[in-house]
Amino acid sequence: MSTFPITGVPFTPGPRGQVPIRQDVDSWYLNPQNGKQVSLFLVALQKFQQIPYAQKLSYFQIAGIHGLPLIPWDENTQSKSPGYGYCTHNSILFPTWHRPYMFLFEQRIYEIMIQEVIPQSVPPNDRPEYIALAKDFRLPFWDWAKKPTDLPAIAKDPTISVFFPQAKYSIPNPFYKFTTTEVMGNLGITDVDGVPYSKVKATSKCPPVPKNPLQSDWINGTQDNAQVVTNLRTHAWYQPKDYGTIGEAVYRLLSENYFSTYDAFASTRLTQGQPPADYLSIEGIHNNIHNWTGGDNGGHMSSPPVSSFDPIFWLHHCNVDRQFAIWQALNPNAWFTDPSQQLTDPAGNWSTPAGTKVNPKWALAPFHVNTNGLYYNSDDIRDWQKYGYSYPELQPWLPQYWPNGQFNQLLYTASIKAAVNNLYSNSRSVLLGSTPSSDDKASHHDYVVNVVYKKFALGGDAFKVHIYVGKDKEVGTVYNFSARPDETGGPEGCGNCRSQQEDETLATGQVHITVPLLHDVEDSAIPLSSLHPDHVEEYLKKNLHWKVTKLYGEEVPLDSISSLKVSLAVGTGEHYKDETQLSKYHSYRILHSVTEGRAGGLGHSEHY
Repeated sequence: MSTFPITGVPFTPGPRGQVPIRQDVDSWYLNPQNGKQVSLFLVALQKFQQIPYAQKLSYFQIAGIHGLPLIPWDENTQSKSPGYGYCTHNSILFPTWHRPYMFLFEQRIYEIMIQEVIPQSVPPNDRPEYIALAKDFRLPFWDWAKKPTDLPAIAKDPTISVFFPQAKYSIPNPFYKFTTTEVMGNLGITDVDGVPYSKVKATSKCPPVPKNPLQSDWINGTQDNAQVVTNLRTHAWYQPKDYGTIGEAVYRLLSENYFSTYDAFASTRLTQGQPPADYLSIEGIHNNIHNWTGGDNGGHMSSPPVSSFDPIFWLHHCNVDRQFAIWQALNPNAWFTDPSQQLTDPAGNWSTPAGTKVNPKWALAPFHVNTNGLYYNSDDIRDWQKYGYSYPELQPWLPQYWPNGQFNQLLYTASIKAAVNNLYSNSRSVLLGSTPSSDDKASHHDYVVNVVYKKFALGGDAFKVHIYVGKDKEVGTVYNFSARPDETGGPEGCGNCRSQQEDETLATGQVHITVPLLHDVEDSAIPLSSLHPDHVEEYLKKNLHWKVTKLYGEEVPLDSISSLKVSLAVGTGEHYKDETQLSKYHSYRILHSVTEGRAGGLGHSEHY
């Protein structure tokens, strides 16, 4: 069988390696100068979504690679791990597997622009201009961590205007939702965790609780954009000064040497004995965005097997790839070539047997390099610019990095760090703002709440761990982005999920609480006088709380999740007034007394 070669959009690099840029979706979409390219994109996406669902290169089939329907894509294979799709979650391959997935989506949009939209909608004399716009097109990203975070404007309205040289008209917005002509159950989409995905004809964001019989707003897709934005800005301490938990997490993700290893950065998968900072990961941040966008009542983005059908998935994962690329640029030598850096994938997926120890040469199925069945691997896609794209922060060809005609790596790296400081520094901004102007840095105690749990603690059901400081002030959440394999694996269920449960696969998450604690210090009505560990420890013995909820907000008794362990760690944060120097966080230790003896709390004698 000839395989489909995933090459991305054709390109010719410039003399210094220049390639087109994947842009911030709002900056791109809201700029009137981009109107022609935006129209090309929207009509191409509309046509993509209308391709017959059985065709390999349809939107439906390509979205289905991520999970449902559980069928092979562009290969003749049987699942190595029944009940799982191709996607790599809780795996070291999480960032690398999604990179060729983005190439594939981007390539299909370009092909439809060239093969259909331009021939059908653009007069011959105007076609060279539009062909150039198509070649320059790259998938935009949704930067959900910038301030203030919001849904992309391109995704907010049910209809949207497009224009071409001889016509301007409105179309159903293909970014608002994905709609099918029949219920998705006829196309191989099953219910997941009891959510009626088989009975709907469109994707939903933050829908109401489904009823029986299923209400029309579920069947036809409901988009509660206001609730999505509320979720993204969810915490009470976010509003006054606009310091969001997402930006804080991303800043730490990109700060200097926050992680001890590549695998800690890449995956929520726990490794024995990892230091407290390593409970954060790019996958963990990504999980929360899925939850906040899909909502607690089963919106498509909140469930792995169906999340990729919501068109916003592609903008979300384009941003995940951007953060991955920025981290790579700041940590060019970090990888997982050394066997000590490689993780066993306890669950496996369609192409990976359970218990496989994966390495950078492991095939990223089902993504093929050529027509002869050769798969991409992680080493192949380590350098993203080889595939004809980069991001606004990552343009090493710009003149300012080439003084005297020679590339200056130090200038380039300093510019990336300045961009990260400008976009995401939250606690840095707060603490430097209260530092005497004569000081060039601020040093302070830094606090993180770490969460560890069995991925299949509830049989595979997704659940959320809420962290509170005080009775009602939620300061962060950790989302277990999961689904029951026995429901998504067909009638035979998934023996693999049982082995994963027996293997006691553990996942991690992290919530950063320094800024909300600082707010409490500044509030004279709250009994916290400083960020000194002695004061914080006593305060949080009484005021750090947590709970677990699952679908529809149902609270789960903590004693039913014996694997859940919440802990508090204190370390040092060092922030520099030099915009080209990233903060450093280090020397964390666990304050066991805060969680000792409490349901779901880590005690002195417990270690991970």
